[in-house]
Amino acid sequence: MKDIIERIQNWYKLNCNGDWEHSYGYSISTLDNPGWSVAIDLAETPLEALGYKRDYQNVEKEHDWFSIEALDNSLKIYCGPDNLRQAFEIFFNEIIPGYADKDFHYELFLPLIGEEVEIWTPAKARLVDEGAVEIIEIQAIDFGKIKVRDINTIDFCQYSLEKLQLPFKVGDVVTVDIEEVYDGVVLVARDVLMTFCK
Repeated sequence: MKDIIERIQNWYKLNCNGDWEHSYGYSISTLDNPGWSVAIDLAETPLEALGYKRDYQNVEKEHDWFSIEALDNSLKIYCGPDNLRQAFEIFFNEIIPGYADKDFHYELFLPLIGEEVEIWTPAKARLVDEGAVEIIEIQAIDFGKIKVRDINTIDFCQYSLEKLQLPFKVGDVVTVDIEEVYDGVVLVARDVLMTFCK
């Protein structure tokens, strides 16, 4: 089972696209009663329209409690000092799989193999979990839409691009990461976890 910190990092990376991370993200702080306060921005993610509220209070133990609610495109979590892991597990194990918009698509870039420089071509993907997506559409390889780290390394043409290998296909569930390219940050496919037959 993934470590909770890894899962927090994965959700953040999944939504970084060169734009989202400039306005949105996480906020984690402490409360004086004591406890934790967490805000997870949901705008421009598959959870943007989330309607959710759940409260828990252990009447036998004073600091065993949490309150989780979606408000204003943000998931607000308040919890006791020992409930932070529990609250995040609710987010990852209940909210993401149960409430994510199935029609929300991520722009994903897939590596092309066969050139000396790294080249990525665009695709569309849908959320599987906080660290994986399913490829649902692969666009035709187009010189005008590819991504590279440095545009000064481009010494190939559309014809040579079409000869490169694409190690992914529609239906693949892949892990993702972020890469710095010449015009910002993009979400890229890494490893195939499984393939859904189409």
